[in-house]
Amino acid sequence: MNAECGICYEEYDWKERIPCIGICGHTICDRCRISMTSKKCPHCVRPDAFKDKNVNKQLWDLIRFTQLVFRKHSFQEEEFSEDTKRCSHCSEPSNKLRVCYDCCIQNGLVHKYMQEAEQKEENIETVLQNIRDQALCGDCVIDGVHFQHKTEYVDSFIESYSRFLNNRN
Repeated sequence: MNAECGICYEEYDWKERIPCIGICGHTICDRCRISMTSKKCPHCVRPDAFKDKNVNKQLWDLIRFTQLVFRKHSFQEEEFSEDTKRCSHCSEPSNKLRVCYDCCIQNGLVHKYMQEAEQKEENIETVLQNIRDQALCGDCVIDGVHFQHKTEYVDSFIESYSRFLNNRN
């Protein structure tokens, strides 16, 4: 869904082009609302329709929902680079992905402790990639089944577990 301002024809975003709804029900971006000399609606000419800033949260939620359904980039992704990792659960980009320590142990991805008899020959890079593939954003940790599980930032976890794997040999 491409939702754009009916005045400047630019797509809405969450920085300058925030969708604002007038008391008449029409929506324009905040940048156009601010730059108008009169606060009357540019569509229906209702006086003072855009006197106050009222964010059209329904439209914003619809845009976000449509982006999730069709997996198009979200406006908030503009803050992230192409290398930014995504949550393994919701696919949203995040600079602060976490790993659920409890679930990694339960799923056999990591070992809580190693006894010499249990040591397996594992490709360390494969093990670390499997851990990275389990990374979660903060929302999924808090709102999902991982709530109250022990979690750690993926980079810190990878670093410490990598040391553990290298030192066991």
